[in-house]
Amino acid sequence: MVTLRELANSLDASDMLGHIRNFPSDLAAAWGKSESWDLVSIESQTFAGVICLGMGGSASGGDFLSCLSDADGCLPFVTHRGYGLPTWVSENWLVLATSYSGNTEETLDAVEAAIGLGCTVVGLSSGGALQSLVQNSNQIWIDLPGGQPPRSAFGHIFGSQVALAWRLGILSAPDNLDEMLARLSEAVDACDFIDDEEEDVVVEMAQSILGHEVSVLATQSLAPAAYRAACQLNENGGVFARSQIIPEMNHNEVVAWGEVNAADNQSLLIFSWDGIHERNDLRLDWFLDNVEVEPTWGLLCEGESHLEALLYAAILMDWLSCAVALLRGKDPTAIGPIVGLKDYLSQ
Repeated sequence: MVTLRELANSLDASDMLGHIRNFPSDLAAAWGKSESWDLVSIESQTFAGVICLGMGGSASGGDFLSCLSDADGCLPFVTHRGYGLPTWVSENWLVLATSYSGNTEETLDAVEAAIGLGCTVVGLSSGGALQSLVQNSNQIWIDLPGGQPPRSAFGHIFGSQVALAWRLGILSAPDNLDEMLARLSEAVDACDFIDDEEEDVVVEMAQSILGHEVSVLATQSLAPAAYRAACQLNENGGVFARSQIIPEMNHNEVVAWGEVNAADNQSLLIFSWDGIHERNDLRLDWFLDNVEVEPTWGLLCEGESHLEALLYAAILMDWLSCAVALLRGKDPTAIGPIVGLKDYLSQ
């Protein structure tokens, strides 16, 4: 029987597994670099809110920031995935534009609109057209280390985004970040299936969901982790996955789950954590008591803060999506349809 180590050696040509192993150290590097950023021009500004521009892996951090701010912030964070800007955006909004490559056309279009509107823009990229556009407009550009797929650079991307929010005082950093990073490193080690796949629960999960559509269910405080999980399964694993959020799904999709045979080809991943709202906890209990799906995996996102629980979920799903890819015979970095679409649009 071929082992996952052998599959990784033959399929993981771009070392996706190496990148996701570095997630905690990428966060640490971003937080360390943030101390030297020159933010004098914007530190004293007052903003109505933050609009986070980005697509794909570069946009996920905006969702995480929005969720954190909803729970314990002082400003609205809104993620915008697409061209242009919403009509309600004014010059009083901080525009946080993220394109890992620096060349994402939707994000560049939105940044041009923001500059034209007179907004304060902070651009994050590894270079590209975004760097030139932002710097030529006397806005702030923050450098991201390049050379890897955007979805594997979440530590660099989100680490920089949340550090900016901390520096500006619009989100509060948890205490004891070093201790949190140590726990996240332990989570990576626990998920790394290469050395002992026979005893690895991530491998067991991956094997059980093969051949099923994957539904990722979470309560609202983990919503961005559930959405990113579905995207990682789509992009890394090459399988259909979607996310739904309690309590919203209790008002629509739950009906389909209750229909006879409707869930026959479904697998279910359920995210929870210690900070769940008590009413959502009851809703989740009811769902588990009344809906039978095989396989179902309950995933308790560990952590001493909301931020840590979200990051724990990100680690778990990075490894699960890569295990799914390898078991399917797919390079977890390969994104043929996305490359084909970009080639078509460039003609």
